Amino acid sequence: FLRLLKLKENVGDPATIRRIHEILVPREFTRLDEITDILFSTAEDLKREEPQEGDDEPADTNGHERKPKFRPVAFHDACATRVQARLGVTLLKRSRATFSSPEGDVAVVCAVSKRHPTGDYWFAFHPHQKELLQGTKAGYLALGCGSESKLILIPIAAVTPWLPGMYTTKTDSSMYWHVSVYEEEHGLRLYRRKGEPKIDLTPFLVP
Repeated sequence: FLRLLKLKENVGDPATIRRIHEILVPREFTRLDEITDILFSTAEDLKREEPQEGDDEPADTNGHERKPKFRPVAFHDACATRVQARLGVTLLKRSRATFSSPEGDVAVVCAVSKRHPTGDYWFAFHPHQKELLQGTKAGYLALGCGSESKLILIPIAAVTPWLPGMYTTKTDSSMYWHVSVYEEEHGLRLYRRKGEPKIDLTPFLVP
């Protein structure tokens, strides 16, 4: 049960969290199959924190499709600390990547990525995260680029119009958007599908 509590902190999918809540409700300790099922499904949720190979992969700056392999990185808490200072609010950790104010009127999804050899950072942004941010008075997507020292903080109202032009990965049970940020000579830009305008993210950098 301690492991279940730890897993609850590390995932953000509401469906998985609801299942963990159901398991933790006091009952007869004969539901081991249920607990095992939760552990396996939660492990799958954690795999989806970083973008994986899919049916709709981004191309590089030369237009060539590529499918890199990702090694998870984790500095979500450090990013949240910087966001707190920027927004002037206290943020409580709700899951591995989700933070909100005690009253729930401010919510932040912190996605992190290492810097890849091509000078880009890749993030996964999920529909349930979008719904969470849109359901608060002030929702933000925070992108930690390589470390918490290079942090982009974007209001969800600005992110939403960009989503239709982004690459996606879809499976039988889920989908997510690829947020592809490239570090260029004049700042950071969001790359989207071929033909879609690139977005200058430099104004959203946390100083």
